[in-house]
Amino acid sequence: MGNAETRLTRDLTIRYVAVLAIIGGLAIASFLGLVRILMDAEAGGAVIGVAAQQRPLVERVVFAVANLTRPLEPQARLDERAALALALDRLESAHFGLVAGMPEVKGAAPPSAAIKALLFGPDGRLDHEMRGFVGQARAVLAKADQRLPADDTDAKALSPSRVEPLLVLLDRLVTRYREENDKRLRRLFLFHGAALAATLALLILSAAMVFRPMVSRIKDDLAERVKAARKLKESEERLWRILEESPVGVSVSRRSDGAVVFANSRFVDIINTTRDDLIGHPARDLFRNESQRKAVVEALKRDGHIDDAEVQFIRRGGETFWSLLTLRSTFFEEEPVNLAWVYDISAIKAAQAKVRLTAQVVESASEAVVITNAANIIEYVNPAFTTITGYESAEVIGRDPGFLSSGRHDADFYQTMWDDLRATGRWRGEIWNRRKSGEFYAEQLSIVALMSDDGQAVTHYIAIFSDITNRKEDEERIWRQANYDALTGLPNRSLFTDRLQQAVRQSQRDGSRFALMFLDLDGFKAVNDTLGHAAGDELLQQAAKRLEDCVRASDTVSRLAGDEFTCIIPGVHGKADVERVAAKILEELAQPFELEAGRADVRGSIGIAIFPDDADTGPALVGRADEAMYAVKKSGKNAFRFA
Repeated sequence: MGNAETRLTRDLTIRYVAVLAIIGGLAIASFLGLVRILMDAEAGGAVIGVAAQQRPLVERVVFAVANLTRPLEPQARLDERAALALALDRLESAHFGLVAGMPEVKGAAPPSAAIKALLFGPDGRLDHEMRGFVGQARAVLAKADQRLPADDTDAKALSPSRVEPLLVLLDRLVTRYREENDKRLRRLFLFHGAALAATLALLILSAAMVFRPMVSRIKDDLAERVKAARKLKESEERLWRILEESPVGVSVSRRSDGAVVFANSRFVDIINTTRDDLIGHPARDLFRNESQRKAVVEALKRDGHIDDAEVQFIRRGGETFWSLLTLRSTFFEEEPVNLAWVYDISAIKAAQAKVRLTAQVVESASEAVVITNAANIIEYVNPAFTTITGYESAEVIGRDPGFLSSGRHDADFYQTMWDDLRATGRWRGEIWNRRKSGEFYAEQLSIVALMSDDGQAVTHYIAIFSDITNRKEDEERIWRQANYDALTGLPNRSLFTDRLQQAVRQSQRDGSRFALMFLDLDGFKAVNDTLGHAAGDELLQQAAKRLEDCVRASDTVSRLAGDEFTCIIPGVHGKADVERVAAKILEELAQPFELEAGRADVRGSIGIAIFPDDADTGPALVGRADEAMYAVKKSGKNAFRFA
């Protein structure tokens, strides 16, 4: 195949695919229009039916009131009162339902201006008349346990001649509902016809764009065949060839006996059989059951055609599948036949079932799901969201999720999150938010951006999160137990080592200096021996508090073991800075300790080492400070010494 032919074939393929896509879109629009027609017809029929019920109900009330004015047996009177009460209840329900617009009917709409004019004026005062009629009937019902006198005012007001104007108004109401329903259905039918006309126009355009170049290419080689194709018989054969190549299943069956006389390749593929096994066999065998076949036949007889009806057929092998069926009555070889177009929608049905299953999974999930639009406005939340946050769906739909913010994260945190979302289309992390009750909670959050079909714009964001507050609290408790002294609440040896390493790295980066104090309590053992270990623990707690009061918030006071404490003091410029802190500590420790078991007096011995003057590593600095502290103890205690 030459380059020109290759290009032509590729061009025709692209055109064909484009036309098919547009035709598919029009077919879906046509289908949705048909669904709207059916819904409006159903809703209009329901409203008309309710409106039409009112006249016989009014007549039944008049009849019951007339009977109650006559002499009746006690049981008969009770039955007539019950019939009157039932008719009034149904009449009130029908009337007030129509006034409210029949909200319980799917697809119903509030009363139009013309209907309101009949109900409330100026065309009539049906609502006023009906309320007066029901009120008088209720009055009769209230006193109907005894025979009503013939001149009872309420009963006379409900005589046939008195209620005739009301009946006339009811008839006008039904007529007006019918007129409005017919007008609405005509508009929808016009829309549906326009969609079909667009589809047919597109088919004609596709023939011009796809097949015409091909016909032009072979015209010179097949001149004689083109002339012969002008004859009527060959034109008919070409028509059936088009049907044969149609992407929609096409079959023809005789109306006399229902036998299939034609089936294109697509129809054979859909039924999963061979042409020989299909031709000559009754079309009724393809229906899922006899009742469905009869419904199709009755609709065809009644309307003369069937458009896009959802019907279940059977493939060879017994598998059932859903299809869209269109039927037309026509002639084939001078014989009346039914021409059927069958479109397999089993995949669409399966997709719909999958969507419903997905919705059920989301609704029953233990993780909260939030869907927002591109402007980050909430469009959907599942029940788990309510469980975790305390907010009902109606309270959050239409709002920005920012109302959940706990205030624990700064603007840079959220800016980074949005930058990641825009760059990668997703973000995952931990975040603190606030419940409706005001309680803070931690959540494990995943956000995914959904893109448009062309991938150029975000259409929605889906956020899925779970409550990890308990886990975070457990982690915090475990971390604190591992890094803080249980008795004094000060950092323990593990956290002290980490803080010391941080101080060394910071000093190496910026050339700063820091001091390390190593402190041991003098006389602590005597307190334990004389006042007991509980008193010793209390003293350690008070000593820790005094040490923290003597240093800055940026300094780190730690308890290593027993009565040994350390203090890391960053940002020192010379020994004088450290001497002031050490002197203050010794002064505070020298004050008596008031314990539950009695007063105790202890002192402190402090060794000081400065980084990097005295050592260039953390462990070495600890050793120098420890040596200085022991030197203080040997020389009399209650003092401090530099390494």
